[in-house]
Amino acid sequence: MKLALAIVASVSAQAAVAETAILSAPAAYEAMQTGDLILIDIRTPEEWAETGVAQGALALTMHSRDFGAKLTALFAAQPNANFGLICATGGRTSYVTSVLEKNGITGVVDVSEGILGNSLGAGWVARDMPVVTADVAMGAYEQMIAE
Repeated sequence: MKLALAIVASVSAQAAVAETAILSAPAAYEAMQTGDLILIDIRTPEEWAETGVAQGALALTMHSRDFGAKLTALFAAQPNANFGLICATGGRTSYVTSVLEKNGITGVVDVSEGILGNSLGAGWVARDMPVVTADVAMGAYEQMIAE
């Protein structure tokens, strides 16, 4: 996984910040609605099928061998965008944002309460926030890369 993410190091991305910014699920949804954030759900396809994907988010599993290449392509296709990551409870997003930062890619926010919630918040599902199918969210990734 670290090798796949290391590919991302070649992409010049977001403005530097001292540490990873954390957004709540409602704040992330509002930022997506205003066009200020591209949210990426990095969970597994099985998890997407179980809960759905946050409406407006892109589905891009970190468990894929080509995750780094796909993330690099997304950053390159949307060079002026602000990106956020969401997983189930914040563990994976914390890990991925730290790997990105170690490789010089800063400014990616962490929606660390995730889809299911943790001590930082109830989570996307418990807050009864809108979700879409994995197919819709995967298609949104493909569409954004093509723009």
